Amino acid sequence: MQSPTNSFDKISPTAIMVAELRQFTDIPYSKEIAQLVNAQAVVEKLIENNLNRPVEVGVWLEGRYKSVNKLIGQATQIIELASGLQPRGMVMTENPDIIFIESDLPGILSQKQEIVKKLIGNRPNYHLIPINVTSDPSQFPLHANYLDTQKPVVITCEGLMMHLTFAEKQMVFKNIREMLEIYGGMWITPDLNDKVGLNKMRSFSPGLQNISRTTAEITGRNVDDYLFENPDHVKQFAQLQGFTIDSYNMLEIIDSLTCLEPLKIDVEIAKSMLANAFVSVLKLKNSNPNWV
Repeated sequence: MQSPTNSFDKISPTAIMVAELRQFTDIPYSKEIAQLVNAQAVVEKLIENNLNRPVEVGVWLEGRYKSVNKLIGQATQIIELASGLQPRGMVMTENPDIIFIESDLPGILSQKQEIVKKLIGNRPNYHLIPINVTSDPSQFPLHANYLDTQKPVVITCEGLMMHLTFAEKQMVFKNIREMLEIYGGMWITPDLNDKVGLNKMRSFSPGLQNISRTTAEITGRNVDDYLFENPDHVKQFAQLQGFTIDSYNMLEIIDSLTCLEPLKIDVEIAKSMLANAFVSVLKLKNSNPNWV
């Protein structure tokens, strides 16, 4: 199956929406990125028909970023898919011992390369490469000379899988499985959302309802059409693709949130949202227990 790149290009403006809210956190480079892409003006235009700015969505965005970082731990080979305007690669490659591969579709990746050049310049351990995650054959760096086959990789993505049909999700699982079969390691993602959990989050967040509607208008893809039914559905799907899966509640990082005060978000709302938000850690069923 080959999914045309153009069918995904419309998703890119959502990265600017995320960047606008991320600037109200202490995540490094977030303010600089938001300024460089004029995020505030773009978002105001995108949501001009909505009554409320989706401020509380900042809780989810900061929560998933910091939860993923916590689970990445001491990994030294990291691949971030559909990275958009995430600053993770710029932050983590400050450590020269970390190899970081950042990928997205060519359009937004080109924009990100300009941002990286302006903020940090070139780093030999930081690689930005175009990848269509649903491509068959795989566009993943299966045999890249900058990766060590003797070391496991951690693959991560935020805000990708919810936009994909189940056939497209299956192709991402296949391509990640091929990568992990060579290197070992794991896949960390908060993207395996199900209807039960997301609807609970929406009940505490009118802004999340707004942003879901706006995203559907921008992308032509209604997230609700691509959600798993419930946590059991997520687990069954992952197992059919050859993975084991463990889930970690984002509430564990509540004390590290910094967006509440600047965005004027009630802490109880934040707790209620994160109590229904999870990060999944997936490994191959037959993985070596000594891998990450």
